[in-house]
Amino acid sequence: MKLKKGMTLIEILLVIFIMSVVIAIPFWGGNRWVARNRLRNEAFKVKALLETERTTAMSASNRRALIFNGKNVTIRIEDQNKPLPNLDSTLASYPNYFSPRVNLGGLGSATSLGGGTIDSDGIMFGTGSENNMVVFSVFGLCETPGEIYINDNRNLMCIGVNAFGQVRVYSWRGAWHEEK
Repeated sequence: MKLKKGMTLIEILLVIFIMSVVIAIPFWGGNRWVARNRLRNEAFKVKALLETERTTAMSASNRRALIFNGKNVTIRIEDQNKPLPNLDSTLASYPNYFSPRVNLGGLGSATSLGGGTIDSDGIMFGTGSENNMVVFSVFGLCETPGEIYINDNRNLMCIGVNAFGQVRVYSWRGAWHEEK
């Protein structure tokens, strides 16, 4: 009896077919998946920053504010040498905190979490002098609850902070769905 050495043409074609399917999967739906997860990661990065500042406000026993000016973020704290309440001491500045691939604002026919229209800059905290500012008290409460809306021209996400200081992330799929 002879031993058969090598592979048949059908076996080679089958291996090539399987490899081409595995390689083609990212091109069929992978680009959208990557873009959606890139935006999701950006939303959770902002959530982590907000939660860190809330926790630090409680542990340091001073009010903290995050000021969003376009894609720039500034963190301020109370100056204990000035009359309270104030947010006069700049602690940190993060120019271009948001990724260049991320836009601030709404997308298409999406509405805000409360059902209204989304501001063009995508940042909806406070009113008047506290516009675009998230302020956490020494008890971890948010004095200026609101939302940040980010998109990548296809997907839309919202980072919301309620009055109790809880930070949640939502994605838009015809309606708002909380991300875990």
